[in-house]
Amino acid sequence: MSSGLQPLQRILLVDDNPVDRRLVIRELSREFDDLDIYEAPDLKTFERALPNRLFDLVVTDYELNWSTGIEVLNQVKAHDPMMPVVMFTDSGSQEIAVEAMKAGLDDYVLKSPKHLIRLAQAVRVAWENSQIRRRANELDIRQRFLLNHLEVGVFRVSLEGRLLEANKGFLRLLGLASLDEAKAFFHDNFEFETVNRAATERAEWERQLRLPQGSVKWVQISEVRVEQNGHIVIDGIVSDITEKKETAIALQRFNQELETRVQERTAQLEDSNRQLLETNEELELLAYSLSHDLQAPIRQINGFAELLREELTPLADNQNVQDYLQRINYLTKQGTRMIFDLLDYSRTGRTQMHYTTVDMSRIVTSIQQQVSSEQPDREIIWKVDPLSEVEGDPSLLKRVWQNLLSNAVKYSSQQHPAVIAISSRNDGSFITFWVEDNGAGFDEQYRDRLFTPFKRLHSEEEFEGTGIGLASVKRILLRHGGRVWATSPDDQGATFYFSLPKKGYGDGHC
Repeated sequence: MSSGLQPLQRILLVDDNPVDRRLVIRELSREFDDLDIYEAPDLKTFERALPNRLFDLVVTDYELNWSTGIEVLNQVKAHDPMMPVVMFTDSGSQEIAVEAMKAGLDDYVLKSPKHLIRLAQAVRVAWENSQIRRRANELDIRQRFLLNHLEVGVFRVSLEGRLLEANKGFLRLLGLASLDEAKAFFHDNFEFETVNRAATERAEWERQLRLPQGSVKWVQISEVRVEQNGHIVIDGIVSDITEKKETAIALQRFNQELETRVQERTAQLEDSNRQLLETNEELELLAYSLSHDLQAPIRQINGFAELLREELTPLADNQNVQDYLQRINYLTKQGTRMIFDLLDYSRTGRTQMHYTTVDMSRIVTSIQQQVSSEQPDREIIWKVDPLSEVEGDPSLLKRVWQNLLSNAVKYSSQQHPAVIAISSRNDGSFITFWVEDNGAGFDEQYRDRLFTPFKRLHSEEEFEGTGIGLASVKRILLRHGGRVWATSPDDQGATFYFSLPKKGYGDGHC
């Protein structure tokens, strides 16, 4: 059995000779497994069996007591034109065989010992060919159905441009009533290249057509040259691409408008950025000037306070006088700190950046040793992992670590021992570092205030400071193309994170 074909299962055997019927049954049963052969020895049995039972194939004798094999063949084909029929007889002639073959007979086998072996082979070939014909017929029906119901036009045209064939979809797509109308429309609106192209070479082109009803439609034509009965013709498909074309035109128009708007918006943003940059530079200059110019008056106030203390030595036992002097001294020192911090903050935005490979572990070790030496009585447990190297400005990144580690030491001062952990990890195109402490922590609903100048989440009585350090950290990291954030679960300790790109790309301004 050929691959993909169904096995032969049911045969109708039409023969009034029982000996011949047994001979056929024997030969076919040897060749086909599980074969069901239904015997029809007379007209009544034949006419009852044909419409009521499903058969795969019919084997008939030619000369019957009640009819002829040609009549049987005609009745079978009237019932099912695709049913294969094999004639097995000893009474026919060449003329009868030719007549039967013209009527749709699949094969003709003589009843003789030397031809008997051909019976099974003839039945097999007839069965397999009938399946192939059925499949081809089903495909043809399906193809015709699709071509006639899908909104796709199929046509055949001569090399001279004369329309030969067209399906119903072609007529519907172009709003044409008949093939004759289609031929006239085709002649006036379609042109095909007359250059010689290789057979099966495909060509595609688009055209805008004005239909007989007056509407305009865009179509795409796909065509290929094929050989038909020794002549070259063109087979083609026409599809409606009006919606696609209109969408493309609308999209192009939208893109042009969008591009114009983007250019306008970009110009506005560039102008705003320029103005903002100029404003920032003016503010930084103002902050620098103010902080620089205020240093002298504050030094003078502090000096005069010391002179006043000396002049008031006779009143040394007056507590109020001493309190006032101490407050003046504290405030001048606090003002001095704020001025220096403000100067430092201003410099973080004005300093020229110099990129190089920065050894973060080395910077952290240096600052850790410095902080520990400044507070020898503090019990601090340091947990420092090896840190990744980054690309950046070494002096600016050192200020980041200086601020973060100093804060961790300061805000964990009430813990015995204080625990400070430092580590890093690879986050794709960024490297993230963090400093974790077991100190006072903060209320996370105010986390955004941490990095705003002069905004503090703890009072001066709890922890001294000016509120500039973390703002400087944020500015430095932004200039490096990075960012900074913090967490403090349940106000128990704090973890400050910052990330830097693996390759520095900061613009140097913030």
